[in-house]
Amino acid sequence: MATRHRTGDEHGSGPTDIRSGDLSNLNAIMEVMDRAFPKTYGEGWNHHQCRSMLSLPSAKLLIAVRDETTCGFVISRQAADEEELLMIAVAPEYQGQGIGYLLLDYMLKAARADDVASVFLEMRADNPAEKLYTKFGFHRIGLRKAYYTGPNMEQFDAVTYKATLTI
Repeated sequence: MATRHRTGDEHGSGPTDIRSGDLSNLNAIMEVMDRAFPKTYGEGWNHHQCRSMLSLPSAKLLIAVRDETTCGFVISRQAADEEELLMIAVAPEYQGQGIGYLLLDYMLKAARADDVASVFLEMRADNPAEKLYTKFGFHRIGLRKAYYTGPNMEQFDAVTYKATLTI
């Protein structure tokens, strides 16, 4: 399944394709992961964690490709009529060009097509991605106090969000 989405042209670049991915894309998504997540919070996954997750039959991977370069991805997993967005990342040089929006939009449309009723995610409090999630109807439903440890041993909460896709 591949869908061509036109974005980024205002930046002088070509269209972005959102494609289904699999374990063969592992090295490419690890390159994005390593650059997209600061090491200080421990939010990014390592190669083994990604391989393990993508090996599960319930796992889904979407990749964003521009000019034959993987520039972003989303990993989720589905159980019955619920889906969990586990990881979304866009390489720093592609951020601010609508790629995260395209990935999330495509993931949620695919979830609806799979009769998913609710999508959940968890992220570090004060993460700027919150703006993106709220645009898609996610709202806060939970909080894990001091879940992440940042620079200088600072503690950061993790916030759980939910989007209801069906009524």
